[in-house]
Amino acid sequence: MLAPGSCQPGLAHLAQPAESAFSLNSTSRFPDETPEGPFCAESSIDAFLARRDVLPYDRPSHSLRNPGLPRVSRMTCPAFNSTNCVAIAVVACLCLSTVAGAQTPTIPPDLFAPPAIGHSLFASGESDSLSDEVSSSIQLTQLERLVNAQEFQIADPAPVHLPNNFTDAPMFSGGLIVVSPDAALKIGGYVKADLIHDFNAIDSPDSFVTTAIPTSGPNRQNSRFHARQSRLSFDTRWRVEDRLIRAFVEADFFGGESNGNSNLRLRHAYGKLDRFTAGQTWTTFTDPSAVPQTLDFEGAVSNVNRRQGLVRWDQPILVDGLSLALAVENSEVVIEAPSLVTGVGRSETPDFISRLRYENDWGEFQGAFVLRELGFQPTGDPVLKTRAWGFNFTGSFYASEQTKGYYQITFGEGIGSYRGSPDIVATGPDTAMVLPMFGWMVGVHHEWTDSLTSNVTFSQLVLDDLPGQDPNNLRNTTYFAANLIANPYERVFVGVEYLYGVREDVSGAQGVAHRLQMSFGFFLP
Repeated sequence: MLAPGSCQPGLAHLAQPAESAFSLNSTSRFPDETPEGPFCAESSIDAFLARRDVLPYDRPSHSLRNPGLPRVSRMTCPAFNSTNCVAIAVVACLCLSTVAGAQTPTIPPDLFAPPAIGHSLFASGESDSLSDEVSSSIQLTQLERLVNAQEFQIADPAPVHLPNNFTDAPMFSGGLIVVSPDAALKIGGYVKADLIHDFNAIDSPDSFVTTAIPTSGPNRQNSRFHARQSRLSFDTRWRVEDRLIRAFVEADFFGGESNGNSNLRLRHAYGKLDRFTAGQTWTTFTDPSAVPQTLDFEGAVSNVNRRQGLVRWDQPILVDGLSLALAVENSEVVIEAPSLVTGVGRSETPDFISRLRYENDWGEFQGAFVLRELGFQPTGDPVLKTRAWGFNFTGSFYASEQTKGYYQITFGEGIGSYRGSPDIVATGPDTAMVLPMFGWMVGVHHEWTDSLTSNVTFSQLVLDDLPGQDPNNLRNTTYFAANLIANPYERVFVGVEYLYGVREDVSGAQGVAHRLQMSFGFFLP
């Protein structure tokens, strides 16, 4: 027979505090949570579920108030009396008011379920201590504070967030977030399935690469279904001496050969401390906010969509919204060598890039400059070097809360590799020259309703016609895309897109391609 206010022998350890990687405040308890308090239970699972029952969530499958379901948890302590019931009700009301008044995303109740914590409550010899550790350590309001935008989120400079953005990193709020006392990890990404049909010949079945349009040969059609654009990202943030540190890794499945195995491919892997960034991410020469939101993975022909290793410093200057960035980045040299010369391209120095950027409520404008050195080493000879340079002017503006326009002008000499074309081309059997280029793009992204959006993009890329070039070399190419994307449910989209492309060779030969693409997508929460 138990005395009032006591527990069964051998179960007092259930309410003892325990250190945990998920502990936010190991000393914080619900009222009367002591070894002799009303939260005594027959087993560790009972203890965990009993505490869950006083939280402001209704879990019918484990509810003590639902007699129609198996009673996996039941209170057996005489101390569980009417007075304590009133106290528990007051605590529940306070929890509800705290959650309702918080200015942060509500943490779903499933976050407190045993599988979400990652511990097995049935591990041999550990079930009692682990259940108490989970139930007594995690506090709702503290967990919300930990993932609050004030704590770990980096402000989004865009004044308006338009849906169906396939370029930006996932927002660091809500969804799949793993937390510890001093850090938070957001798991993001999406699954995207693409059904593609080509009405004309093109040698790039997974993405609409207009330089892969043949300018001769018989016509053919092609159908393709893949999910290679699906992505997975891990965004980790923590604070050291009041400084926010971020480590971000993202991958897709565009590694390997087209129509073959979809191997994992690294897109981003970088760290950021205040204004300092190091790792692989978007080159400083590009502007991700001006990247067209096409269902097609390739995008506009003039757009610089290159991600590479870099070290960068961003510095605000002069007025609000104006910043200057300086970067040293990986150099990639693409050379079409003359037929009578053998050798390899060399990158003996990194690319030096500067960027001036202005952001305001109406949008943003950016001007970037790259200075690079191109090298080629003929077999058995010293490295031959030459200078290359380029400018990239981009911008976007919000005509309304539902409409975003964007544009780009890029030009230079020896920067073709920043957009999938050569930096140097052969002009004879034993001669070569740096290739000048010019590209431009315009587009608009519009939100028709809360669940229906469209994007229209037109772009051209023109390469100089140097004397002596191979007549089959690329002279210019055109890209057009128009889509309609529906969001029938939150984080779910389905869209259709029409694509049109032209390739023209130095010889004047042309190839045209038409594509229809339908996509289905599911964003991770």
